[in-house]
Amino acid sequence: MNVRVARRLGVGAIAALALSTATPAFAYEIGPHSYSGELRFWTEGNRSIMNLEDTGSSHWVKAEYYRVAHPGTKLTLWNKNGPNGPSDNDGNRGTVESGRHSEIYKARSTVSRNNLPDWQTSW
Repeated sequence: MNVRVARRLGVGAIAALALSTATPAFAYEIGPHSYSGELRFWTEGNRSIMNLEDTGSSHWVKAEYYRVAHPGTKLTLWNKNGPNGPSDNDGNRGTVESGRHSEIYKARSTVSRNNLPDWQTSW
């Protein structure tokens, strides 16, 4: 076997090994989900950014979620600005978004009602 053929086989073996150990690039996003005209939430950036839009007019809303890097820690993203609040990085009016961190694998949202039970979506 000459050097040229051996080199091609070696490069092919390395490429096959790299492709077989790569993580899949097809993570699906969560949402968008909404609740009774009060809120909408979704993920973006391969599920690494949580977005929460307040579409109602009288209650604060929040998203609760878990990330792969810290599965025992429930994180909370509040939106207290209402539908006319500032826009997120993508220009969605009345929307807040989290930072880009590890993948979000579980999420729900809540409409916070003073002196009444909160409304929540399912996980």
